[in-house]
Amino acid sequence: MQKTLNHPDAIGNGSLAQTFVQSLNSTLATASLAKKMMAITYSPEPYPGSAPDVNPQVGAITVTGSAGANTATIALIVESSDVDGSANADTTFTITVAAAKVAWAAGAASAYTLKDVIDLINEDDAGGTDGKLLQGFKAWALDAPYDFQINAASALASVAETPIKNPGGVAAYTECLTRDENVHVVDSDYILYKRIGFPEVRDRGLFKFVDLWGAVTGTTNGSLKIYRDDVADFVEPTGTYATDIANHEILFSIAPASISTSRGTTPGVPSMTSFPETWRGPVIVEVKSDDISVSALNIAMQAVV
Repeated sequence: MQKTLNHPDAIGNGSLAQTFVQSLNSTLATASLAKKMMAITYSPEPYPGSAPDVNPQVGAITVTGSAGANTATIALIVESSDVDGSANADTTFTITVAAAKVAWAAGAASAYTLKDVIDLINEDDAGGTDGKLLQGFKAWALDAPYDFQINAASALASVAETPIKNPGGVAAYTECLTRDENVHVVDSDYILYKRIGFPEVRDRGLFKFVDLWGAVTGTTNGSLKIYRDDVADFVEPTGTYATDIANHEILFSIAPASISTSRGTTPGVPSMTSFPETWRGPVIVEVKSDDISVSALNIAMQAVV
């Protein structure tokens, strides 16, 4: 049933005011379940003023992770052809994680935070002969805060070369940048993230916080926090968790052991029959503890329209 004046709350082809649920499900020992920190697309279009013998065809990304700090690399690869359709040598743009951001020069740059990586990818020119091929890539944050220190030990898992989806396709982006969740620690704790925005993770729409339920297996300490993570509020991290988390607006906090496995019964969470708080996204749901093994959490929201 379509949304009409007679049926304004119909869900089908209609109402945005329905409840929607996001999940934070992860098993630390299972790498395939690890959340991705960034989304990326690639549009193979010649840039203004480009040479006729460089026709971009495919974009790809590869990550060389490392257990040591300041050593991992992210490579963006462009495959192109000449006027006869013969393949050119690949063009590679390399971002090395480091203790400070370094601007592009001859196709190389450095990043300290997730925001640095995204900002570098979204620039128009990486320098060098074919530096403007960088314009085809567009990136934004997924399941990690902008101030995530990408240069930390085990912050990035190695990923083989992966083709990047075209934004015009049905699957509109490629998820990438996986953490070694069962190795990487923040403040000596394992940590899990889930980004929520409305209508998409990168959007700032209003929604009501309706419910939180599920389980975090193995935790005897730590916290679950929900906080705003708008890039406009970004503050450069210091590397001290207590200082860096204080730069975020904390919307909700609870001990993992206090989360109920049943809907409508977690302490401090208003049900739909009560008066749920209205938040502006995007927000990060963060679970932090030194003994997480499995997370199976659900967060219910209702859009404000």
